[in-house]
Amino acid sequence: MSLAKYALFLFLLALPISVGAQDASLLVLNEFQLAQSYTCGRTCGKVRSCKEAVYQWCVCGYTRADGDNDGVPCEKHCGQSSRSSLERVKSYKKEFGCR
Repeated sequence: MSLAKYALFLFLLALPISVGAQDASLLVLNEFQLAQSYTCGRTCGKVRSCKEAVYQWCVCGYTRADGDNDGVPCEKHCGQSSRSSLERVKSYKKEFGCR
């Protein structure tokens, strides 16, 4: 999780609990928990999902995950370089705060 997201998480926890603040706090908490559920150091053969493959690739810097440089890591989990695969990977990258 990026430092900015963590700071936002802490800020939202300090807000008075109203319906909107509670919803926002839960959203940030879910992102924090998601980021904490993955650890760096896994290879394509060890990840369990496309989302985890993208985490290894863009957060951990596992560049070999996209060996053919098509923008899709770990094709076994994320599929071949198709429009839908690229969009899914792009969505996960955005979720993790990667470019």
